[in-house]
Amino acid sequence: MSTPSPNAKAKITEADRARGRRIASARTKIELTQAELADKVGVSAGLVGQWETGSTGLTPKKAAILERVLQVSMTWLLTGNDPDQTRRAQTETELEQLNLIRSVPIEHQERFLEIVRSAAKAFIKKET
Repeated sequence: MSTPSPNAKAKITEADRARGRRIASARTKIELTQAELADKVGVSAGLVGQWETGSTGLTPKKAAILERVLQVSMTWLLTGNDPDQTRRAQTETELEQLNLIRSVPIEHQERFLEIVRSAAKAFIKKET
């Protein structure tokens, strides 16, 4: 059985490509060129290009610098998940529900939530 040589290129995964697209998207959103981003991070423009194609991974230190420079969360940068986005209403219906809950006096919100849970269970049972 042979072992891969240390110079063998690792296969670029879809996750690597997606991370690269997020880096490129965040960079262009703040109107930086690859060279400008490279200068701010302390790497070559070629390495930024490799990050953006997904052909080279990020070190934790460089990921932390990118988080600050690109003004994005580390979670989003590495995984595409945005914790802040999950806290926001995603649709008009969710926004209306959120506003309804917020309109209930704080001392009654737990009871209100119990009613909503009960109603949700009834809808789920009805659908199955």
